[in-house]
Amino acid sequence: MADPRPQVSVIMASRNAAAYLPLAIRAVLAQTLTDLELIIVDDASEDDSWAVIRAAVAADPRIRAQRRSHSGGPAIARNDALALARGEWVAICDSDDSQHPRRLELMLNAARDLAADVVADDMILFSGQPMARGATILGRHAPKAAQMLNLKDLVLSGVDPEGISHIGYLKPLIKKCFLNDLRYDPRLRIGEDHDLYLRLVLAGAKMWVLPMAAYLYRRHVASTSYRNEPRDLTAQMGVLDDLVQQQARADLAELAHVRRRALLRRHAQLELARDVRAGHLARALRRAVMRPDHLPWLASVLRNRMELKVQAAASRLWRRPQRWRLGGRSGGITLPMDADGALDLGAAAAPVWARMCCEASRREVEAEAVDALGQSALWMVPTVRTLAAGASDVANGTRARGSACAMAGSAGSERVAVESGGDQQQNAGQDDTDG
Repeated sequence: MADPRPQVSVIMASRNAAAYLPLAIRAVLAQTLTDLELIIVDDASEDDSWAVIRAAVAADPRIRAQRRSHSGGPAIARNDALALARGEWVAICDSDDSQHPRRLELMLNAARDLAADVVADDMILFSGQPMARGATILGRHAPKAAQMLNLKDLVLSGVDPEGISHIGYLKPLIKKCFLNDLRYDPRLRIGEDHDLYLRLVLAGAKMWVLPMAAYLYRRHVASTSYRNEPRDLTAQMGVLDDLVQQQARADLAELAHVRRRALLRRHAQLELARDVRAGHLARALRRAVMRPDHLPWLASVLRNRMELKVQAAASRLWRRPQRWRLGGRSGGITLPMDADGALDLGAAAAPVWARMCCEASRREVEAEAVDALGQSALWMVPTVRTLAAGASDVANGTRARGSACAMAGSAGSERVAVESGGDQQQNAGQDDTDG
């Protein structure tokens, strides 16, 4: 008898994320919405990721995994996961991130109330390295009430004040039947998310952004999202040009022209930054003379890097470790609560969690969760070291990773596909890829 169809399929592409996978996996398995499956596709990792994944499969029947024989990039790995997904809804999660246990339940309820095809929430930034400031991905664009996105919001996202910044970073919940044959475009190493969301909206999907922030987005130097290169923008422009030609819509063509112009400007900025990093100062100076409007951008990049270095130095030199008491009626940190007395995951509370994540990035923080509310709050500050018994698994996944490695190799073969062939992956891309 076939397994019943789960409500949600969580897809997770992973590449060399052994240090982060335990937390990402635990955050999915801890969801209050238990009728789910987790599909992990390992993109030919060169670290211990596959051992961690196999152990997780052995420990929980809701997990299925597949390993690619060679790296194809996040778009192809996610397409492989989508091909395996059986749920009514698909949730996108990254292997180095985390989320609050109530997140998927709240998002699914909101999607049904709104009759939405796609719902997304804001994302709290966190890091194991000192951050200059606490922030969310959407920042000032975070909605105070549920907001349905239009074509203009998507096309101008991140390139124009009239667009909503960083929509492509969001990790939404998508109605599986609406995806149909839409897939991530394998030509894109960066920007594949934004392209898929744009194609969904063009196909008529109702995409909503919720006044909620329950996804924890990790910033680290190895993250693909923070290693933009000129060739990535060249690929994005090519995909955008193809989309305009396919759609033959005047409104899309007009908006795409604005986006393309901005991508060209960003391309030139990245070339300037690359020359500066490589020490090609004469070439960088020539670029700056030809395009002096790039200098303010370069100055802001250098200023941000200097702020990060100052924060790192301050953390090392004089910032003392802190102890937080989470929960309880007195003597602890005041935690934001919603009208029902649960931990507040709404947009109004996002700045609180962002500040706490920033503070925890700058110094060592030990946290004691004294009640259920405190335990819930631990999920919103993933880098703290908890003093509560057993909760270190929640906070940093250290024990989970150790036990995962010990169990590696005992997973059921029906839920683990080892060394999947490259031809299979390529065929999936040719048949199903549409952005």
